[in-house]
Amino acid sequence: MVDHGRISHLRHKIREYEGYISELEEACSLVERTRIKIRDDNEEPLRRFDISSAGAWEEILEDEVEDEKSEILCGIDVIINQASEFIADAQRTIETLHDRISDCESEIESLESAQDECY
Repeated sequence: MVDHGRISHLRHKIREYEGYISELEEACSLVERTRIKIRDDNEEPLRRFDISSAGAWEEILEDEVEDEKSEILCGIDVIINQASEFIADAQRTIETLHDRISDCESEIESLESAQDECY
C-alpha cells in the first residue's frame, strides 16, 4: 500500500525548501549589490583621495584626516567581509536545501515504485 500522505508531505517539503532557496538567493543578490555599491561608492574613491598639502598645521590636520580615513576604510572592510561571509553561509545553506530536495525526490520515487509494483 502506498503512503499517499507521505508523498504529499514530501512534495510540500520540496516546495517549502524551494521557497527558502528563492529567499536566500534574493538576499544574496541584494547583499552582493550592496557590497559592490559600498566598495565602488565609498572605498575606492576614499582610497584615491589625496589630502596631502604643505605646512606644519596642515600636516597635523593631514595626519588626523589620514587616521579618520583609515578608520573608515577599516569599517568598510569589516562590512564587506561580513557580507561575503553571509553570502558564503547562504550558499552552503542553499546546497543543503538542494540535498534535502534530492532526498525527498528519491523517497517519492521509491514510494511511487512501490505503488507500481503493487499494481
